[in-house]
Amino acid sequence: MQIRPAKISDARAMAQIYVETWQATYRGILPDDYLDSMTVGDSEKALSREMGGAGVIGLVAEADRGHLAGLITGGIQRRRDCIYGGEIFSLYVRPPYQRQGIGKGLVTHLVDRMNRLDIFAVKVQVLQANPCRRFYEKLNGVLLASGRIRFAGTELAACTYGWLDTDLIKARF
Repeated sequence: MQIRPAKISDARAMAQIYVETWQATYRGILPDDYLDSMTVGDSEKALSREMGGAGVIGLVAEADRGHLAGLITGGIQRRRDCIYGGEIFSLYVRPPYQRQGIGKGLVTHLVDRMNRLDIFAVKVQVLQANPCRRFYEKLNGVLLASGRIRFAGTELAACTYGWLDTDLIKARF
């Protein structure tokens, strides 16, 4: 498994991962009509815009040459938080590749790059019903807040996890 910077030419494969993981993970959480209407083309455009943003870091996990298993995007925190300068925007690993350390590898590589930008405190928001959200707790993330967000015409519970020091992500307790 190789983790490398995402390229514009990866956008389509990244969009396929995005759609595949959303449809697998959020079925029964988000409305089926929303999930069924997701397209690789629309997701590719959105990911390309996001990765073109100032301060955005995009990385991919390549299982075999040209075959992507996962992706992560993050960078400068979007809500001007005075404590947490960085944010994980998205993390998706194809279901067949989950629970193999790919997610942790992607997060570790992302925070290493954030550290080079003098970002050492990071947070992430995740839907409370997401069965993978405990992943952040296993990386020593602290639950900072719980609240409600509106998405796809549905009100959902969300959690925010954070690390005041990104070295905690790599630590083993």
